[in-house]
Amino acid sequence: MIQRILRLLSGVCLAAGAAGGADGPGPRIATFKCDATPPRGETLVWLTRLKTIKDPLLLKGIVLEDGGRRYILSALDWCLLCNESEWSFRETMARAAGTARTCVAIHCVHQHVAPYADEGAHRMLDAAPGSPSHLTQKFLDDLRARLAKAVQQAVKRLEPFDRVGCGEAKVDRVASERRLKGPDGRIITRVSDGAKNPKLAEMPEGDIDTMLKTITFARGKKALARLHYYATHPQTISCDGSASADFVGWAREALERKERVFQVYFTGCSGNVTVGKYNNSTLPVRQGLKQRLQGGMEAAIAATQFAPPERLVWRMDAVVLPIRTDAEFVGPSRASVANPKAAGGLRVYRGAMRLASVERAKRPFELSSLQIGGIHVVHLPGEPMLEFQKFAQRSKPGDFVAVAGYGDCGSAYICTDEAFREGGYELVATNLAPGGESLLKASIRRLLGGTGE
Repeated sequence: MIQRILRLLSGVCLAAGAAGGADGPGPRIATFKCDATPPRGETLVWLTRLKTIKDPLLLKGIVLEDGGRRYILSALDWCLLCNESEWSFRETMARAAGTARTCVAIHCVHQHVAPYADEGAHRMLDAAPGSPSHLTQKFLDDLRARLAKAVQQAVKRLEPFDRVGCGEAKVDRVASERRLKGPDGRIITRVSDGAKNPKLAEMPEGDIDTMLKTITFARGKKALARLHYYATHPQTISCDGSASADFVGWAREALERKERVFQVYFTGCSGNVTVGKYNNSTLPVRQGLKQRLQGGMEAAIAATQFAPPERLVWRMDAVVLPIRTDAEFVGPSRASVANPKAAGGLRVYRGAMRLASVERAKRPFELSSLQIGGIHVVHLPGEPMLEFQKFAQRSKPGDFVAVAGYGDCGSAYICTDEAFREGGYELVATNLAPGGESLLKASIRRLLGGTGE
């Protein structure tokens, strides 16, 4: 099937930001990497102060050029990047590469021993009594400056590629469904270290996407960069004062050292998928997850089939998602920010970050996609449930469709309508009202070249 996919011709470039005409130069690629690890003492998720750096947090990506236009696909070893912070990181890379912000995608890998950033929320916290801590502005500004230099240097190293390949393979005993149902039909939440509870570990693996997808850019027989996509929360430990890329980063970097080929890892639609069935947070178990994920990457590479690249087609879609602005949502958020006795983590995540999303409620989320022949990469915001990834794949049943979640996380969780009816943790943690499912699915259809109707 993959050979047939790779023989398909790209559709006509219909959207702003699509690749240039057939008379332009051939496609080129460059890679870049930037250390995004905060200094010790900076603030990580849930206000944990960084004490120990176990392994670096990286921002890795590729610059693609075709027909005089440039596009960036990147992944950051952070938990969340929200609202204006996400915009500013894309704007930084766009200026450095000489392109538009809408031609840049950045996605968090979503480790929970890492920071999150929302600078609009930071300003609210600074104005609040007894302000909770957050990432410092100096660190964020310095990081963006280093990132700009990394992208500028990458543009100078752009080199031709003449083959693009895709492959997929099953990953064994890593992902598991988080939203399980008990005998009474009520939702049971299997957390990321659910294997500590024998009853949760014994429950079925549930609804997951077992397949890891890999896209490889190559010149002749030389692989230049690989992009990997797999859907699970990458969280095996949380809030212990350490910084780590966790088992997904371990697998990515181990494979890069082994192959000497640049590797980027993207987390798919994992809002309701974790490693909870297989993780008890002990180091041997976490290393086992790393080994099995790396095995899936290597199997997908082995299954890769190549063809000459078609023209790059970049599509952008702006979507206003239904962020909650009702009094029952906004009132407690404001009260939490204003109360110096409230738990610090709640003042940030359930307070200021929610209010920052309320302030941008009418500003659209900027979604994008890349198509190369029969290969598609869809870039989604927030923490989308797995159903959106499967919908994207069903929408192009004959093509190779990879999906990255955790773009602009101002939405927090993106839930299905059915999930709103059922309840559960995700509904407590989302910033959206019901109605987002149809809007996001229509956008996915447009990003895949359909009408969105």
